[in-house]
Parts: sequence; C-alpha cells; structure tokens
Amino acid sequence: MTFSIVAIDKDKREIGFAIASCCWDAGQVCRLEVEKGAIASQANGNMKFLALFFEKLNEKMSLTDILNHFKEVDPDIETRQIGMVSFEGEKQAFTGKKCCYWAGQKTGEDYSCQGNTLVGPEVVEEMVKAFEGSDGPLFERLFAALKAGDDAGGDARGKQSARLSTKKIGGGLSTIDISIEDHLEPVKEIGRIIEVGKNTFQMYELFAQFSMAADVDKPVILREIEEFFQDKTESKYLDGWENLGQIYYDLGDMKNAVRIFRKYLEIRPSMAKIFRENAKSGLLSEDLARELLPLIG
Repeated sequence: MTFSIVAIDKDKREIGFAIASCCWDAGQVCRLEVEKGAIASQANGNMKFLALFFEKLNEKMSLTDILNHFKEVDPDIETRQIGMVSFEGEKQAFTGKKCCYWAGQKTGEDYSCQGNTLVGPEVVEEMVKAFEGSDGPLFERLFAALKAGDDAGGDARGKQSARLSTKKIGGGLSTIDISIEDHLEPVKEIGRIIEVGKNTFQMYELFAQFSMAADVDKPVILREIEEFFQDKTESKYLDGWENLGQIYYDLGDMKNAVRIFRKYLEIRPSMAKIFRENAKSGLLSEDLARELLPLIG
C-alpha cells in the first residue's frame, strides 16, 4: 500500500526519504539519521526495525548483515518490505513473498526504491528514472521520484498521505520535513509546499544580500527584490512587502515606500486598522503615517 525511496548524496552529505500511501501517516515507517543512513519498513511494516537498523549500523554491521539479522529475528519477514541506504555507500532492499501484488524494488547508486500494492511495476520504474535523471538538492530529486511514482498510478488503493524528509549537518534548505495527512493529492501538496519554501528562502536571501551589500550595489539588488515580488501577492509574503517598503523609507524614497505599503494594504485590507493604531501609538513613523492614512481612511 506504499511506495518509497531512501537515498543519500555523499558529496553534499545529505540523506533523505520520500514516501506516499493510501494509509494515514505514511512517513511513520521511515527513519533517517544524518551521516548514518535511512530505512523504510513498509507493507506489513515492522516498526522495531527502525531503531534496530541504527543500532546495528552503530555496531558497524553491513546492510546485508542487517537484513539477514531482520530475517533471523522476525518470523513474519515474508510480509515485510524494506529499503535501506547507508553513508558507507551501501544499499539494500527486500520484498517478502507474502507482500501484496504488485510488490518489488530496485536499487541503484546511493538509493533504494520500493513499493507494494501498486498499480504495477511502472511505479517503481518511473521513480528510478526520475531520481537518476534529476539533479540539484536531494529533496528535489526525491520529490521528482515521488511525483513520478504518483503520476504512474502509485498505490492501487488510492491516496491519503505522503512525507518527504531530508537532513544534513548545518541544516538550511537541505533540512526539511514535510508531512501531508488525509489529502486528496498529498504528493502534489508536498510539491506546492516545496515551492513556497524555496520562495521564502529566496526572499530571505535577497534581503540578506541587500543588507550586506555596498551602497553602490544596492540598487541592483533592490531591482531583483522588486522583480521577485511581482507575482507574490499572497498574505504569506506580507512580511517581505513590509521589509521592502521599510527599505525604501530608510533610503528616503517616500514615493516608493508609499507605493509598496499601498500594495501591502491591497493584499491584506484588514491591516489598515493596524496601520491606524500604529500611527496613534507612534509605531508608524509620522511622515509615513501622513502619507498612508489618507489612503486607508
């Protein structure tokens, strides 16, 4: 009832997994640890495998030996499906004989891809093609694989949840964890959230570049910020619009400051009340208040 991929990027020291299922909380059957490895234990998943996997990794056991250990300690191993990768460059997968049709797996350099109760082998095949054919950060490659599996038909029983998680030492955009529950299109929703996240990081980066730039370089970066915000007319970007307006105000460019704050109020008219109250309490500069208050009544 699940398709997943676990993978590493040795060069960037990233690790992650992506998974989707007709069941609630698909991601609960996966676990990763930075600089160590990642595992998916699905089908009739044995949740004890998750902790046991890292226990054995810490004992320097190979993935082949770990899989053999799972087989030794679990009498129901033929109902399980497992995918594993490690930072030692190993990958290992197993599909029990009692996993529901269609079930199978493929491994490649630094990844393992597996699924059960799928519409057919094309799900895993398309995931592998997408992962191997993409580049960029690991989270983008994992999402490409997950989307390809979803587009190929995915779980034969339908859709409910999906999760994508990546980590690396130092964090940043390479450390994300997106979990979607009870959604008609959980994989597509992960894609939407990824795009919002990328936009948010880009916004922060542009403002950081502006604050650290020499005065001679700031006009160019300011134009880039303006271009970035051309189509960002949703409330989630309000803080960015406010920062842009404040930049113009601090530069003494009242005309553009008012223009930006007017756009801010178009996006969120309910903020007019806040502006009025801030003007009364002195939280809004007097000269900017004089320009803005006639616009908001």
